[in-house]
Amino acid sequence: MYSPIDRLTQVLILAHLLLTPFAWADAPSADRQFCQQHGLIQSEPNRSVLYTLDYFGTSITIEVLDNGGEDAATSLCESLRIIERYHRLASDYDTYPGLVNIKSINLAPTQTHRVEPELFEMIESGIEWHRLSRGYFNIAIGPVVQLWRQHRFRCNSDQPEQRECSLPSDAELRAAAQRTRIDAIRLDAASHSITMAEGMSLDLGGIAKGWMVERVLNHLRERGMRSVVINAGGNIRHYGLHPEGRPFVTAIEDPVCRKHQFQLSGCERAENRYGDLIKGENLTVVTSGNYLKYFEVDGKEYHHIIDPTTLYPKRGGVATSVVLTANHIYADVLSTTLFLMPLDQARALAEKLDYLEAVWVLDENRNEIHSSGFEHYFAP
Repeated sequence: MYSPIDRLTQVLILAHLLLTPFAWADAPSADRQFCQQHGLIQSEPNRSVLYTLDYFGTSITIEVLDNGGEDAATSLCESLRIIERYHRLASDYDTYPGLVNIKSINLAPTQTHRVEPELFEMIESGIEWHRLSRGYFNIAIGPVVQLWRQHRFRCNSDQPEQRECSLPSDAELRAAAQRTRIDAIRLDAASHSITMAEGMSLDLGGIAKGWMVERVLNHLRERGMRSVVINAGGNIRHYGLHPEGRPFVTAIEDPVCRKHQFQLSGCERAENRYGDLIKGENLTVVTSGNYLKYFEVDGKEYHHIIDPTTLYPKRGGVATSVVLTANHIYADVLSTTLFLMPLDQARALAEKLDYLEAVWVLDENRNEIHSSGFEHYFAP
C-alpha cells in the first residue's frame, strides 16, 4: 500500500529541519520522547509545525497558524500519535504486537479477526464505495496490486543483478482476480470482526490517508486550533483562514514537470511548476495520477494505480485532482475513483456530487478538462 520514501529526500528534509531552531512546550516525557523520535516540532510566535517522515511512506507536515489559546506544539505531538495509529492499522507491509491490522488480516484471511473500530469503519466504507464507484474502487484488489508491485520493485531494484523488467502474465492476473471479490468479505458490525475467502488481501492505499488527515484535523479543532494546514504527501487540507485574514491558496503541482523531475523545458521556472491555483476556505485538495510510481517494459510505462476492470494500470490520462468542500474524509477515495473511471463516467459523477469539483490532465501536452464548477476556486 505504501512504501518508504526516497532516502535522499529524507536526508535533505531532515538536514534542513535540524538547522532550524525548534522548541515546544511541556508534555509528558514519554510523549516528548516519542515525538522527538518520530518527528520534529518547530514553534515560534503564532506558528507551530510538525514534520514527520516515518508514516504512510511520505512526508507529512501539519502547520498550526493560530493556537486558539491552547498549546499547539503539545497538540501536534498528540496528532503524531493519531498518524501512527492509522499508519499501523492500515499497513499491509508490517504487523505490530497487540494490534490486528491489514497485514494481520491478509496473512490469515479465512480466520475471523476482531479489529479496532477505526479499521472496521474504513473497511466498511471501502466496501460501500465499491458499490458507489461501480467497481472502480476496490479495497480487495490486493492480490492484483501485489503482483504488479513485485514486478515494479524488481524492475526498479537498486541492485543491477536483481533487476528484471517484465509484466505479470494474463494467467497470473486472472488467478489473482479470482481473489478480489468484494462480496467475499464478511463483516460483523456487532463484534467489529471480519472474515474473508482464501487468498484474499485488502489494500487500503486509496482510503487510509484521507481518513487519517481528517481525524488529525478533528483532534486539533477539539484542542482549539482555528487555522490549520495539513500536507500529507500531497493530500492538502485547509481549515480556517490564513493569518492575513484571507482564504488559503493551494498550488496544484504540474504532474508532467514532476514526472520528469522538472527537467523538461520550462519546468525550471517556478511559475511553470504548478498548474491551477486553488483558493477557498475549509478545502481539501488531492491528486491521483500515473506520474510517480511506475516502471517501463519494452518502452511502455506501467504505473501503480490498477484498474479493477482490466487488471492493468489505468491506460490514458496523467492525473486527476479533486477539490472537496465537505465529506473530506473521502478525498483519497474520490481522487482514485475519478482517475480510474472512463472520463464520461468520471465527469458525470463529479457533476452529481455537489461537494466536489475536479480537473483531469489528459496527456503530457497538459490538455485539461474541468468539472463545471471548478473555476469557482481559481485564485486570481
